[in-house]
Amino acid sequence: MSHQKKRKLKRLTEKKIWNKLNLFQKEHDNAHFMRIESSTINGIPDVYCAYQDYSFWLELKANQDKNHGVSKYQMVWHLKHRRAGGNCFILNQPLVDRVPKLLAVEEPGLVLPVPVPVVPVPVMKILDWMCTGPGSELARDGIRSSRSR
Repeated sequence: MSHQKKRKLKRLTEKKIWNKLNLFQKEHDNAHFMRIESSTINGIPDVYCAYQDYSFWLELKANQDKNHGVSKYQMVWHLKHRRAGGNCFILNQPLVDRVPKLLAVEEPGLVLPVPVPVVPVPVMKILDWMCTGPGSELARDGIRSSRSR
C-alpha cells in the first residue's frame, strides 16, 4: 500500500488578491486600480479598475460558498450597474494553486461564470498575468490557464 503525501491547500484572502492586482498595476503604466472601502454604500465592489481604455469594477472573493459569498446588496449593486451600461465582475480565487474565476451577476440574481468569448481583452490580460506573473504559484507549478485569447 503506497502512502501518498497530502498537499496542504493554501487559501487566499481578498487582501492577497488585492496585493496581486496592486502588483499588476505597478508593473503596467496603463493600469490604474483603486481599492474602495465604503461603509456608506451597500454592495459597492472592492476595486475600481481602468486598464487599456477599459474601465470596470471588481468584487474580490476568496471562497467556495454558495454564490461565492456575494451578498444580496452586492447582487443588487451589480445588476443596477450593468443595467445602466456599466462593467462589473467578481474575481474569485479561494486557493493559491487554482486559476482565478471571473464571474458576473446575471438576471435574476445568479452568480455565473463569464463565458471566455465575452471576457474583455484587458480583463483577460489581467487574469492571465495573475496565473503566470511574478509570485504566482500557478507559474511555479507549471500550471497555465486553459483560456484562449
